[in-house]
Amino acid sequence: MTALLARIVNPVVWRIPGHGARKLYSFSLAEHGSMLDLKAAARLTASPERQTLYIRHMLDETRHAQMFALRSAELRAEEGAQSFGFPKADYENLFERLGELRFLAFVHRGEKRGRAQFETYRNWFARRDDNKTRALFDAIVRDEKRHETYTRDILVEMAGSEAAARRELARAAMWEAWRNWRRFGRFGAEKAYFAVMTALYAMLAPFMVVAAFARPARTGWTPPSDEATSGARPIR
Repeated sequence: MTALLARIVNPVVWRIPGHGARKLYSFSLAEHGSMLDLKAAARLTASPERQTLYIRHMLDETRHAQMFALRSAELRAEEGAQSFGFPKADYENLFERLGELRFLAFVHRGEKRGRAQFETYRNWFARRDDNKTRALFDAIVRDEKRHETYTRDILVEMAGSEAAARRELARAAMWEAWRNWRRFGRFGAEKAYFAVMTALYAMLAPFMVVAAFARPARTGWTPPSDEATSGARPIR
């Protein structure tokens, strides 16, 4: 689905001024976030063999984040703008929250989805004769294929069978959908609050102006209420 959407929007998305650099930087952030999760996986797994694989994967993700950030900075420089800098993604504690089996299912889904998406971008830039960006995606796609393969192999091994691995992938898909729904809900709530408050202020503004003219602010000294009502005592 993601790859299909990418093919549909490619003719528009990559031609919007400044959008290409922002999109590449968003990929850099995603790769950096994956690096943080794999770093935790390498530290927490009980298997030395899987630890080695996680470390290799972590190093690949680190390199990908740098590659996307540098290409984004180059495009920004061509537009006369400053780079977005090196990405600093949030750490989600996915290994700890999901456990190793579910974590592997989640990572496998992400690698498979990313590989298919990046292949569409590679083909798009190849047709546009942008060999520099095509080569970037081509190199990353090769790594993604390797990540996709090893995570599936370990997933089947840990789950005990191909059928059990498919069940874990389905559970990971449901968890990811729930996570995305919650994120969308928080984002939507923030936007809705801003829109409602802006509309409320806009509606109340005329009444506030009328009130200000009807009861102008008093300046200077104002006597206490008892003196104002009884008057000042005469001096004897």
